[in-house]
Amino acid sequence: MSVSTWPSAFGQYPDPPRPSYATTDVGLLQAPVVDDVLPADGPELDALTRSLVRDAVVYGLPVVLQYEHLLHLALDPEHPSYVGFNTLRHEDAPAGPGYPGFKTPNADTLYSSAWLDLTGGPVELDVPAMGARYYTAHFLDLFSNAVNLSTRTLGPDGGRAWLATTDWDGEVPEGTRVLRVATPYLWLLLRVFVRDADDLPTARALQRLVTLRPLAASTGAEADDDAWPILSGPAEELGAEEFLTVLDHCLRHSPHPVQEDALVHHLTAIGLGARRPFDCDAWSESRRDAMRQGYDDAFALVRSVLTRRGIPAGDAGWRTLRSGTYGFNYLHRAATSYQGLGATVREESGPYTTFVDGSGEALDGSRAYVLRLDPPPPVDAFWSISAYDVQTRELVENPAERYSVNDHSRGLVCGDDGSVELRLTSRAGADPAPNVLPVPPGRFYLVLRAYLGGEAVLDGSWTPPPVLPVDDLDTDGDTR
Repeated sequence: MSVSTWPSAFGQYPDPPRPSYATTDVGLLQAPVVDDVLPADGPELDALTRSLVRDAVVYGLPVVLQYEHLLHLALDPEHPSYVGFNTLRHEDAPAGPGYPGFKTPNADTLYSSAWLDLTGGPVELDVPAMGARYYTAHFLDLFSNAVNLSTRTLGPDGGRAWLATTDWDGEVPEGTRVLRVATPYLWLLLRVFVRDADDLPTARALQRLVTLRPLAASTGAEADDDAWPILSGPAEELGAEEFLTVLDHCLRHSPHPVQEDALVHHLTAIGLGARRPFDCDAWSESRRDAMRQGYDDAFALVRSVLTRRGIPAGDAGWRTLRSGTYGFNYLHRAATSYQGLGATVREESGPYTTFVDGSGEALDGSRAYVLRLDPPPPVDAFWSISAYDVQTRELVENPAERYSVNDHSRGLVCGDDGSVELRLTSRAGADPAPNVLPVPPGRFYLVLRAYLGGEAVLDGSWTPPPVLPVDDLDTDGDTR
């Protein structure tokens, strides 16, 4: 029997400044798992609670945001998005304004979503030959850690793979490749590139040839006596108690990395991930206030770093995003998930973002801008750029119904040297010039995606140029 698996890349995470060890390797060391000592009711307990709740929300924000997606797609038959577990829900067109799936979507691919239930065993993924068309079957565990089976890792001819948890040890057919995943509930976010409106029927046909097949009946969601929480509203608008109830449920039903044992055990002091479900009914009013303050602290902290994610890409205000691979950087993971769920690893989409122009001033649709890509990012698939409203983190409706410009955009004008000059304006009409990207009328941010970026993208030697304000764009975005 020949079983092929994709290797883990976690060993690439930087070594700690001091060597660590596994407690199981140390003779006679006792490390019993017992409840921590807590202060009596009073200011000290309130302060500890506030601190632990803040840490819990930062650690668990991706979990709760994704749980909302799981609930709608796989658990709530009354929701418009519901399809159940292990079934792909296909979008018929690229994302646009008001896209309900998540924030900061791309506008260049067809999305398909499924939540996999691996409690009964593996689920088989079958991808048709896509040829030169970019695609990615993007898998995120419940903590938003990402892997991709794509043009890059599976190849242009597609193929078949089994998705299985780390503890599954059943028989595997000869030649089958197995992708081991961390949690028994897994989000599949499929992307299939659409070149233009004429290409949409072909892209849809390929999208629907991607199939999922459970290899056994699931055992988790249906048989679980511990009811799945029903949300009272959007995940990012829940109160502290409801948020922590959802996080606690997920911690008790999905494994975490062994390296996080100490962190997760620390949270049991406030009843998260403990032997019994989270319950704060008996807490004093001052401790419940501390819980709410810790919750607010966490969201304020996450929002404060949204413009600081990634690392500076040159000195033009752009930042290189390191999405999908977080290690133990929980604030980075929380901020990325808040800005937009479903972030791929850099090798897939090579994203850059900026909230400011080349002089450091906030991007604002009351002004017009020029971005000259000279040269454009080197890619093996395609590059694209989109603009999003700062407050809603969404694409904003415009008369042209144009929400991205990419290197396959119909009529895109390039210089003899391959350079591309893009004009950004909120005053674009219904039929703007091909090189015009409509932007929101107020504060906005840009995301430049470089799908299957070349070596210069991955090693940082290519960086986006500054976004330059101009005052002489007409309503169609042409310079005068």
